[in-house]
Amino acid sequence: MSNTYLQIGSWNVEHLSKEGGRTESPYALVDHIEMSGIDILALQEIYVTGTRDGSRRNRELGRVCELLKEHRDQDWDYELFPNRDPSDTSQLCGILWNKGAVSKARTEKIDVSHQAEELSLWDRPPHAVKFTANVRVWERQGDDSYAPSEHRKSIVVVPLHMKSNYGGASRAKRIRALEAESLAAQLDRVRSELDQSVILIGDTNVLAAHEPAITHYESAGLEDLNASDAPTYPGYGGSPFDRAFVDIDRREFAFTRQYILQSANTALHDKFLSDHYLIKISVKIYVDDRDPVVV
Repeated sequence: MSNTYLQIGSWNVEHLSKEGGRTESPYALVDHIEMSGIDILALQEIYVTGTRDGSRRNRELGRVCELLKEHRDQDWDYELFPNRDPSDTSQLCGILWNKGAVSKARTEKIDVSHQAEELSLWDRPPHAVKFTANVRVWERQGDDSYAPSEHRKSIVVVPLHMKSNYGGASRAKRIRALEAESLAAQLDRVRSELDQSVILIGDTNVLAAHEPAITHYESAGLEDLNASDAPTYPGYGGSPFDRAFVDIDRREFAFTRQYILQSANTALHDKFLSDHYLIKISVKIYVDDRDPVVV
């Protein structure tokens, strides 16, 4: 499959498969995912319900993949990342992707700090996931004609779930600042070892774009695509928790904006789906350091 754009999203699915908790229907989740049109979806608050070949699995996500295959004839897969405490199988981060649109090349745990100023950081450590996609380009020939050729383009997606505001907003804000500082310090290594096109996306729990956590990401060359603090969590009168960050100087992100898939009925959205809205961005696929005609 040759893509011109990749649709990348993030969704906190609110305690998916928590024992004794709320029950989201895989059919409702699939309906929402199909409506979003995403190719890659960062996930938060996923609970482990079993294992397969040593990997963490979730029964609802497994059913989601089956239904997406049934509805769209597309193969989907997902990966769940371990928490700081590997025995903690609650509220994991993960990633879901359309195997017809992208191929997952590798996953790397980012070497962030877990302790600073006697505070615990990154209960849900960030992982960098490298994806590749086919890109069909028309290249200029010696006689000034154009001929099609296939190339591979890669990107790195880092799902985020930062410190929540439970336990005091001031303390939480300080922890988030330290978390962001630690992650930002590792981004050059991620760029050099995995790919220059880096996307951070997820539930930051940030209350406003002027928080120090955002400043740390911006100092590392990233743009906050929710700098206007559009609410993505309708609780507390509307909070701008969910954000995407992209490398500000990369041309594939030149026109990238953050969108929010918001239901007209907030109560039913919360009942059937989540207390968070799904966010998404669109990324233009280019071949690095080239200027082809992309089709």
